[in-house]
Amino acid sequence: MRIILEVQKLTLRVSTGHVLQTKKKILGDISFEVEQGKATAYLGPNGAGKTSTFRILCGLCRPDSGEIRFAGQEITSKLPSSQVGFMPEQPYFYRHLSARELLEALGSLSGMPAADRRSSIIHWAERLDFGHVLDQRLSQCSKGQVQRIGLAQALMHRPRFLLLDEPMSGLDPLGRETVKEVLRDVVHEGTSLLFSSHILSDAESLCENVIILNRGKVLHQGDICELTQATDAWDIEVSGPALPGISAQPITRDSWRVTVESLSRRNEVLKEILQDPNRLLLNVSKHKLDLETAFVRLIKEGKA
Repeated sequence: MRIILEVQKLTLRVSTGHVLQTKKKILGDISFEVEQGKATAYLGPNGAGKTSTFRILCGLCRPDSGEIRFAGQEITSKLPSSQVGFMPEQPYFYRHLSARELLEALGSLSGMPAADRRSSIIHWAERLDFGHVLDQRLSQCSKGQVQRIGLAQALMHRPRFLLLDEPMSGLDPLGRETVKEVLRDVVHEGTSLLFSSHILSDAESLCENVIILNRGKVLHQGDICELTQATDAWDIEVSGPALPGISAQPITRDSWRVTVESLSRRNEVLKEILQDPNRLLLNVSKHKLDLETAFVRLIKEGKA
């Protein structure tokens, strides 16, 4: 396993109050890793510290303490702009510019040659489906269109690492699916992705790994499948007559599924099924939670 981003014991406190100032802890010794070439979701409730983490990584604020390493090198101010694409939660662009003018200017700041800028703008306008507003002022574009343009500016210099804060915000279902397809493709091509989202179904469909933050502390990091299968429940699929007294979910006209809450109860139900020649056991598997259910349970359990 190769690590592209390593964060160790990152701490951030900010001043609060006007007269009697105190320090509020935003991040408390958080540590996590992002695998190279993988998509990792960075999740947490409002105020967990996600955006503050991203601001530190981009050099927009300085932590009180901690260490950041990118591609094996210690970072003292911010991640290298030439290798990183960043999109904030609420991107603000000069509204009087057209999308093409904005992307030309930002591509130039990234050091892209003129020919590369032109071809990259066309490419991402087609991929992200905003070609029809490419020469339209941003003030006349919808929020979803501006969001896609913001993603294009993060992608156009072909970064090896993508840092995206709520990239699906303001997108309709078709727009979300378009963005997910693009992100799957760039990760498949080797780009590493760290992104936050409150739409956990998007995170589950996009990412292999997850980091969950709450109140400035990391509650969980690892494989999403590991988190969603962290349950004692079991699913049993059977064809034939249903078991009396057990609530079952139909699968087809003559098959059904029952979920039991423990290993001992699973064994009891299996024994009853296997003793009846009119029933056929189809499958037994650990019950899988969706990411949202696993997330809510973890946050509730992890609250002080």
